[in-house]
Amino acid sequence: MILAILISIMIARPAYANDFQEGLDAIHATNYKKALGKLLPLAESGHAAAQYNIGVMHEWGNGVPQDNSQALKWYKRSAELFHKDAQNNLGALYSKGEGTEQNFVEALKWFLISAENRSEGGQKNIRILEKRMNYEKISQAQKLANDWMRSHRKK
Repeated sequence: MILAILISIMIARPAYANDFQEGLDAIHATNYKKALGKLLPLAESGHAAAQYNIGVMHEWGNGVPQDNSQALKWYKRSAELFHKDAQNNLGALYSKGEGTEQNFVEALKWFLISAENRSEGGQKNIRILEKRMNYEKISQAQKLANDWMRSHRKK
């Protein structure tokens, strides 16, 4: 029984990876219908990179209606799974108030988290956003980021 489960997992993994790569290839070829068909099932099943790419498609209106609230939803799901680019893009939506109300504290929180995950964009955005914030708000965002990172440590 256990052997049958292991074999089915081993067989399913390459298809999972192939679907993701085919989805990325379709995006690069601007075949967004195919990309959505490959990536959406993966995103719905918890694939962080697929979630991020679905978010990008919604943010830019590539193959789907442009909808920043949908982009925010997919970026959040991916960000919770430690995708540094999703964390950075989530911060950007909060900083601009796109798909949600503008919230510099929440934006800085996500920029700090993405920078901690080695996102160059997150590091750059921290410097830009902190110039628009007072010390109290910066401290609040730092506490939120630290609390998030403490409660979401990779195991």
